[in-house]
Amino acid sequence: MSSYRPLIEERLRNRGAPANDDDQGPFSRGSLLFPELSEHPVPWLAPGDGPPSADYTRRAVQEIAAAMIGPADRPEAEGPIPAAFTYFGQFVFHDMVFSRIFGIPQSAGGGFHFRNAASQGLDLSGLYGRGPQVDGHLYDRPGDGGAACRFPVGLPCIKDHEGNRMPVCAGRDLPRLDMSGLFVDVQGRRQPYHPLVGDPRNDDNVVLSQLQATLMGIHNRLVGVQLRAGDCRAEEAYDRARTFLISAYRKVVVHDYMSRVLDDRIWAYFFAGAPPADAHLGELSGLPLEFTFGASRFAHSMVRQFYTVNDSFAEQAGPLNEVLSRSSLRPDGNVPIEVNWVVDWKRFVEGDDPTIVQHARRISPFLASDLSSDLSPGLATDLAGNVLPVSFMDNWRCYELGLPSGQAVAETLAGRLPHGIAVEVLRDDAMLPTQACTTLFPYNAAKLKGALKAARGFLSDTPLSYYILQEASVLGENGSHLGPVGSYIVGATVAASLYSTADTNFPSGSKVPVATGTLADLLALEDPVANPDDKLKRMLDNSVQITGGRG
Repeated sequence: MSSYRPLIEERLRNRGAPANDDDQGPFSRGSLLFPELSEHPVPWLAPGDGPPSADYTRRAVQEIAAAMIGPADRPEAEGPIPAAFTYFGQFVFHDMVFSRIFGIPQSAGGGFHFRNAASQGLDLSGLYGRGPQVDGHLYDRPGDGGAACRFPVGLPCIKDHEGNRMPVCAGRDLPRLDMSGLFVDVQGRRQPYHPLVGDPRNDDNVVLSQLQATLMGIHNRLVGVQLRAGDCRAEEAYDRARTFLISAYRKVVVHDYMSRVLDDRIWAYFFAGAPPADAHLGELSGLPLEFTFGASRFAHSMVRQFYTVNDSFAEQAGPLNEVLSRSSLRPDGNVPIEVNWVVDWKRFVEGDDPTIVQHARRISPFLASDLSSDLSPGLATDLAGNVLPVSFMDNWRCYELGLPSGQAVAETLAGRLPHGIAVEVLRDDAMLPTQACTTLFPYNAAKLKGALKAARGFLSDTPLSYYILQEASVLGENGSHLGPVGSYIVGATVAASLYSTADTNFPSGSKVPVATGTLADLLALEDPVANPDDKLKRMLDNSVQITGGRG
C-alpha cells in the first residue's frame, strides 16, 4: 500500500467520500480501468525537505496550471484534426458519461459516491432522451396529428435598433423556453431561455449547441421524407430515422473520430477486427475514472482561441470567450444565438474548399488562455462549487480523487498490450516542454518548465491528465494524436460502450447507412442541396444489414 494512502483516506473523509474498496466510491474496483492501481494514487507533492502536503500540492498545481497557456492561434500550433472534432468529441463524451455525485455526508451516516447518469451506450441519449413516450416534451407531432416523432428546432435571433431580440427565419438554434416570466431563483435573478434538449450540457458553447441542433434537423429530415412518401406511420418513421442516425453516428465515432485521435496501433487493437481479448472491457459497467477525470480531458488542449464561425467572421474571427458565452449554462448567457453566429460547417470539417477549414490545436500541455488563466477562469468547478481554470481542475481532480500517476498507468499498460505495441514511460526531463513546444511558445514554455522543476515529484509521479497531454506531445507526432496511454484509455472506454450496448436498443433487423462514414458526410445530411429528399430516402431504403453490434 502506498505510503500516501492515509493522506488520501483523510482527504476523502474530509469531503465526505468513502475511502475503502468496499464502498462505491473513487476506489471502487468496478469503476477503474486499472483496478490493480487503486492502492497507488498519485502522491502529494513535497516542499523541499518537508513532508507531502495537500496544501503545497494545490499551490504547486496552481503554479503549473497558470503556466499552461498557449498564446493566440498560429498555423504551427494547429494539428491535422479539423476544428469540429474538438466539439464532436465533447458531444460523444457527454453521450457516454454524466458524472454525478450522490449521497449524504458521512457525519450523517452516508457518503458521496459517483454514478454515471448517462446511458453510456453511444445512443444519442442527449438528442433522443428516453424517446417520445417518456420524454414527450422534447418532441413535436406531425401536422396530421400523428404520434410525436420530430424535434422542435429553434431559430436564431437578431436585435432591432433598440437592442430588442427579434426572431428570424434563417439558420438554426436549439429550441428554447423563455422562462424569464416563470421561474425566479433564490437570488431573484431570472434564468431565461432554457434549452429544450435531452442533455442541457450540449448547450455549453455555440459550436456544441449548433452540432446538437444540426443532428435534430437531420432527424427531422429523415422523418419528413418518409412521411411525405406515405409508406409508413409516424411511429415507424421515428424508429427508422433514429436507428439510421445512431448507426451513422457510431460509424463516425469509430472510423472518423477515434481513427484521428488514437494512436494507429491502439485504434487497430480495439476497432480493426473482432473485439480484443481484453477482460477489462467486459467489466466496465460504469465508466472508469481514468477516462472520466483523466484521459477525456485531452480535448481541452485542442480548443482554439479564435473561431471563424461563418463567412461574416472572415475578416475578424470570434474569440473563444464569445463562443463560450453563447450558452444557457453561463450567467447572463447570450442566447438565443444571433443569426450571425450560426455555424457554417464547411469551416469546421473537410469540404470542397480545404483552404477555409480551421483545425484544432495540437494536443499538448498548452491550452487557450481562457482555459488556463486566472484572469479568465475556465468553466470547471471544484466540489465546493468554486469556479477555477480548466487547466488547474483537470490536474487537481487527479489528486483529489486519488487516480494513479501517468507513469504507473504506463508501466501497467506495457504489460497488458500485445507484443508489437510498445509503451514508453515518460518521466523527469521527458516530462518537460518539448523542443517543438518551446519553439512555438518560448516565453510560456520557459515559465512552465520552471514551475514543473520547482514541484518536486511532479515529473516522476505526474497527474494522469497532464501525463496524457505531454505523452501526446512527445509520442503522438507532436500532438497530432494521443500517445499509447491516452489512446488506450479512450479507446477502451469507447469500445466498451459500443461492444456492450450497441444492439440493446434495436431489433435484429436494424440498418446502418452506407454513405455517412465521415463527420462531414453526417453533417451534410441536413443540407437539402447536397442531399435532396429523394437521395435521403434512398439512403434509408438502401441501408445494409449489420450484425454483431458493430454499427
